[in-house]
Amino acid sequence: MRIRIVAGRREGLPPAPGLGIVVDTPDLLIEASSEVPRIDAGQGRTLLVLGHVLGRSHQDLATLVQKGLAGVEMSAEGRYLLVLAGTDGTCEVAADRFGQMDVYYQRRGDATILGTDLTLLPVSATGDDYDQAALAHAVCVFGWRPPKRHTFYKSVRRLGVGERLTLRRGTVEIIAQPFAPKPTGDYGDAQLVEYSDLLLNAVEARSSKKGNVVYLSSGWDSTAILACLVKLHGKGKVRAVLGRMKYASRSGIINQIEVDRATAIADYYGIRLDIAEFDYSSSGPELFEGLQPVLRAHNICGLGALNHWLLARRVAETSAGDEAVFAGEISDGAHNLGFSQFLTIFHPSLDFREYSDKMGSYVFGPSFMPRFMDGTGEADPVYQLLRSRAGTAAFDPLADGPVARRTQLLSSFFLRANRLPLWSLRNSRYLTSAGREMYSTEMEQTYLARAAAEATPETLYAWYLQLYNSFHWQGSTVSTIAMTGDLHGIRVEMPFWDSALQDFLASMPESWGRGLDFNHTKHPLKWMLQHRIDYPYHLQVGPHSYLYDVNPQFSLAAEVLFASAFSPYLADAMRQRTYRTMLSADVFDIGYIDGIVDRYLAGHQADGAELSDLTLLCWLSAVGAYGA
Repeated sequence: MRIRIVAGRREGLPPAPGLGIVVDTPDLLIEASSEVPRIDAGQGRTLLVLGHVLGRSHQDLATLVQKGLAGVEMSAEGRYLLVLAGTDGTCEVAADRFGQMDVYYQRRGDATILGTDLTLLPVSATGDDYDQAALAHAVCVFGWRPPKRHTFYKSVRRLGVGERLTLRRGTVEIIAQPFAPKPTGDYGDAQLVEYSDLLLNAVEARSSKKGNVVYLSSGWDSTAILACLVKLHGKGKVRAVLGRMKYASRSGIINQIEVDRATAIADYYGIRLDIAEFDYSSSGPELFEGLQPVLRAHNICGLGALNHWLLARRVAETSAGDEAVFAGEISDGAHNLGFSQFLTIFHPSLDFREYSDKMGSYVFGPSFMPRFMDGTGEADPVYQLLRSRAGTAAFDPLADGPVARRTQLLSSFFLRANRLPLWSLRNSRYLTSAGREMYSTEMEQTYLARAAAEATPETLYAWYLQLYNSFHWQGSTVSTIAMTGDLHGIRVEMPFWDSALQDFLASMPESWGRGLDFNHTKHPLKWMLQHRIDYPYHLQVGPHSYLYDVNPQFSLAAEVLFASAFSPYLADAMRQRTYRTMLSADVFDIGYIDGIVDRYLAGHQADGAELSDLTLLCWLSAVGAYGA
């Protein structure tokens, strides 16, 4: 589903191919694809619905918006975008509570143009000055995409989380729904049962009696969704699809651990498991080329989008129609702040690796926060252990004042390549001193200022989960799951993004697996799987998924850049050096960047931080930008 809205003068604006006119007044033009529902909202107003609103009929929605779109995102569940247009040229636009669908907007002369992708805006034809802070975030922070309100272009912004946009005769007003963080609750046995019911309800609300498909990995999240679906609908209405990864001939199948465990779990339930081949040892660039225009239209970089596209294609090829499709994303961040992958400290003991993940979560949690604030945090033994493993990495001195210190804690979490309090941007060779200052100032003021002013140990988790929606959860590793499903005509659901479940996890105490207690990471989920549902708990043993789980020297990035079919393709992209057009020498250390590119093109196999920097630059160059 696509939509373009033009408020004000539209002279010289080219037509939008594939879109038909829905509203045409002197001050307002709305064009939409044919599948976008048009609902009579009374008083001469038209409601357009993009995406899917769970459990709401068109009449329900028409009633819900009688007084406008204010607050709708707090009472209607789903992944959607609502447009309410009047005959007087006014128009309101709002997304769901988590901002799962994007709205891009650009001012041009006396007009404001909105679109669901950048191809619908003038920037796609003319290019524009590049937003250096957005580019810095995309190449320096995992997620490989600008944060929610930003794009790569100075003149184009995205509607933020909880924001509503109103157009009146060409003028634009952005109104933010105030976020009210909920404090940590006093959770006990009753809340374990409550969590189980919330997850089952979230899965059931998004499921289909005609059939359900799970993007299956070997981890807790997707297998939990699978268990819920079998409980709700029986094994005959559930199946799964898995990606088998071969990035280079020299390493072979790199996720055989995952394939074997997922196969065993599928066999346990007696369900069908289809395999989508991610074989980039001899092919791949030709598929990426077909997907590239979509990625450019959404400022998305990275190979993960192609993996998601292949999963969606496999589901579409094997579907009988009307199946619901599920992915387990969001769970890691929501349950354990993203520290749930056995990655904090490599060790032969998986139990210790899980506990080290809990230590990573602890140093951003409510027990550590008062120590960080009063200046004793750097003496904390857990923090010292994690920091001692950073070698010669740079750390910032603790700032003066409570707001500045809370800003440092939040910035360490959301604005750094490595999540450890006081990790310095000086560790990024990409940025100049002026670039580091500009990037920090822009992102802290835009996204972190209110949390830095108001967060307390009691509300800290709620702030993290709210801000996740503007950062990692809208990044390229998450947003492309639903996006590539759309391209194949399937709707991919993420039940861990359910509002009631998110509220529960926002108030979940540190002792439920987020701190130094002995509860497992994802404590309520694992309790549910042991006590409330049929689940093969005995199969969840051993390494996580990939070769790097047993060999810390193995690198997915190195396989792609130096040994896959993408190696010559990415080298060709780098020879164009389009990054010189996009990246300002005031913000980026172009000498360093040219150096790592020179070494790459000369055949040098980078590792460590240089490999990470090179990978991001390769994918940014392969996707490209308008005007570059």
